[in-house]
This record gives sequence, structure tokens and C-alpha cells, in this order.
Amino acid sequence: MLPLANAHPTARGATLLLEHCAALDVDERRPSARSRLERAVGDKLATLLVGGLTRDHRMLLRAVC
Repeated sequence: MLPLANAHPTARGATLLLEHCAALDVDERRPSARSRLERAVGDKLATLLVGGLTRDHRMLLRAVC
């Protein structure tokens, strides 16, 4: 068995662990990127931007070349 480098947890480590656990809690989650984008630029522009980023552009490149 490997010896423990630091048998006593630090306050920073405990705080960080609690923050990570809180991030897993459904009620404490950050809004999705889509929701944040909609709030920043509006629903219509967010739809255009996300659609443009998620489309398969390979066919478009083949048509141009």
C-alpha cells in the first residue's frame, strides 16, 4: 500500500470538492450554452448560429469544389 502524502485534507481541497459536488446538483447547474446564447443575442439569431455550427458542411464543400 502506498503511503499517504498528506493525510490531512486542506481547506482548499475540501472547498474544491464541495464545489464540484454542487456542480453535479441539477438545481445548481449553469444554464446551457444555447440558453446563454439566446439570452445574449435573442432566439432567432441563436437558432441561426447554432444551426450553422451544427450542419454537415461536407456536402456544401463538395458542391463548391
